[in-house]
Amino acid sequence: MAVLAAFLLVIGTILILMGALLMLVGTVLIFLGALLILIGIALVAVAAFLLIRRALRREE
Repeated sequence: MAVLAAFLLVIGTILILMGALLMLVGTVLIFLGALLILIGIALVAVAAFLLIRRALRREE
């Protein structure tokens, strides 16, 4: 579970950075960059949820 969360964090961060770079490149790529940023944020949110759930389960 922790490996999956770490993998999702890394992939989400890379997607966010790639989206930001695409938005800087040109006007046509702004929509694709925004889409990559949204997907990256979603992956990071899923990873955070998995880590929080794991931490709460460990407390019980």
